[in-house]
Amino acid sequence: MRENERAPVLYSGPAVAASLAVLLAFFTLMVSHHVSRLTPALDKAVHAFGHWIPGAIGSGPDGSIGSYSGKETLAIVVWLTSWLLLHWLWRKQDFCLALWLRCFVITLFLIVLGFFHPLADPVVLFIADALGVI
Repeated sequence: MRENERAPVLYSGPAVAASLAVLLAFFTLMVSHHVSRLTPALDKAVHAFGHWIPGAIGSGPDGSIGSYSGKETLAIVVWLTSWLLLHWLWRKQDFCLALWLRCFVITLFLIVLGFFHPLADPVVLFIADALGVI
């Protein structure tokens, strides 16, 4: 690099946007999984998002992946939409990556815990009952 040239400025916003988008998609997968387990009608509603995926409906030797196709679709839509939007909003932002890394790891751990039914089911049932879903 020449003496009068400046190094390009690298912002942390796009990295935070990409990693937050992954967390949001993972959270969407968890929520849609629990929602689909509440009633058959909600399972069909979640499944409706993924009818386009091969194997979503079928009775062949491999069977059907069922509502998981809708859960995948919802997670992919949230991931891509949030990544594009947050990247565009934060492309010139600089965040503290040390703080973000701690938040990311803690949030990831909490979302993983949300997939364990003995821990999550009482919370899910309480919220569903409060909202009148079940």
